[in-house]
Amino acid sequence: MYKKLLLIPLLFSFAACESKDEKLEKLLKITQGNMIFVKGGSFMMGDPQGTKIKDKYGYNILRTPENEKKYPEVEWMRIGGGVDLALKHKVTLSDYSISKYETTWEEFDLYYEIIGKEYYKKKSKDKNREFRSPKMPAWSPNWQEAKDYCKFLAEKTGLKYDLPTEAQWEYAARSRGEYVYFATDTGRGVENRDSLNPTNEPKNIGGGVFTVGSFPPNSLGLYDMSDSYHEWVNDWYDKNYYKISPEFNPKGPETGTEKVKRGANSSLTFSRSKSKITSRVQSFRCVINP
Repeated sequence: MYKKLLLIPLLFSFAACESKDEKLEKLLKITQGNMIFVKGGSFMMGDPQGTKIKDKYGYNILRTPENEKKYPEVEWMRIGGGVDLALKHKVTLSDYSISKYETTWEEFDLYYEIIGKEYYKKKSKDKNREFRSPKMPAWSPNWQEAKDYCKFLAEKTGLKYDLPTEAQWEYAARSRGEYVYFATDTGRGVENRDSLNPTNEPKNIGGGVFTVGSFPPNSLGLYDMSDSYHEWVNDWYDKNYYKISPEFNPKGPETGTEKVKRGANSSLTFSRSKSKITSRVQSFRCVINP
């Protein structure tokens, strides 16, 4: 028994003494193991129908002639009012890979340790909320730090890591451009997400944020693109960009004052919003470009 007790501090001491090279190897193993290949192709990006209803279970249902007959009493509603949501436009993307999960605190903290930067901490009045546990999605202090993290991976691997473009994010969330409103296993929104996968014991720390991978992925194997935090993407925000967006691998406006963010709890796959680059509540995931 005495020998076993002696081993415990030794193990903690060894973990604390990991070299930067060992931490880098661990980080790259995690990040590269999480990448999902996405075959490129063409799709109609943007609001596919512009309307929705909710049935008695809270599911968001696509407007179709069949559903109009099934729900004659329902007043059909607009999904969002912005031209940036409503404008469909053709986009063609090259192949790429994208992380199946949002970047976790385990990964982001390893990054901090490797570059010699102090951990970023979020203050919370509720001490029981485990915002900083290893498998919770990380959120960056600002857009540039999320960008720098992906570029750091590029520098260390020689692969073209980056934040996803807005088009890449939507194409992946919609399982290569399918007309689905939510990036879930069913393509529909579900109100009680914490009851979907009880065997996984997802931990809700408030505000609809769970440990990554708590719920079933979309058909590409991507998790939490309609749950958790908003996610940073590469593009500058312009509400009228869809009017002038090029078809092939669009990268967004050349300049701007705000960045596009995608996803978040119950967000539609084609809805977009904006945020100043210093916002502290966005998560992110990286892509590898060809």
